[in-house]
Amino acid sequence: MWRIRLDVPGGWMALEVRDADLLQTRFYTLHLTGSPLLELKLPDLNTWWLGLEDVHKQVLYLHGYGDRKLGQHKGIRAFATDSGIALWQQSELAFYGIEERGLLAYEVTQTGKELLLLESGYGKTIRSDISQKEAADGVQRCHKLRFEAVRYPHLYREGEIYYEQVRDFLVQELDCEPVTALEYAETDTCLVVSYYCRTNENKLDNFLAVFDLNGFSHLNELLAGAIDGVGSDTFFIFMRSLYFVQNKTSLKAYSL
Repeated sequence: MWRIRLDVPGGWMALEVRDADLLQTRFYTLHLTGSPLLELKLPDLNTWWLGLEDVHKQVLYLHGYGDRKLGQHKGIRAFATDSGIALWQQSELAFYGIEERGLLAYEVTQTGKELLLLESGYGKTIRSDISQKEAADGVQRCHKLRFEAVRYPHLYREGEIYYEQVRDFLVQELDCEPVTALEYAETDTCLVVSYYCRTNENKLDNFLAVFDLNGFSHLNELLAGAIDGVGSDTFFIFMRSLYFVQNKTSLKAYSL
């Protein structure tokens, strides 16, 4: 599992899964009401040089690469989340972001120029005179509206006061020795903590714990073992469910 994107109002999730051994990438959509996992219908045999950009209003966007050495994105492909069928493609444009009226894009060969506003369902140009400031402001406003229903954890590092408070709580309740950093989030019914413990090989094991508001433990599960460092956004909470990727291979969800 490489990347996850959410279409919050529609309740859709988009997934990018990369297989480095086969140099293949697959893309899936999943409706969070319990529909089956759906794979995008890609005509390309070599999908390694495709990546997931975003998903919004039941349209999923992929990118290609203009300069593979620099990782420069080029090309936009749009797919329907409910069918996986291709909707449109713009090979000379690069994705900039989502705003309320559609998709913002720019011409790769003309950096610094004005941006384009595209209609999300058909890829038609609505405007071609969007300034950099207007584009940035529009994406920021839309981002706040899109993700106000999603809760991502706060990252606290050793030495910060909140880290020490949560670490002491974990030591008392789970009889463990958290180190380095932790991620914390809370809802109206529970507390969720992602924390790390050092192994005998001087690696880190990452655990995910869930407590009710009385401090009773309901979950303490290994997310990833023997890793070299800490991560961020190791879980998120959406539609009263907890989502996380375990061992980089399995997507799990628990009702909170």
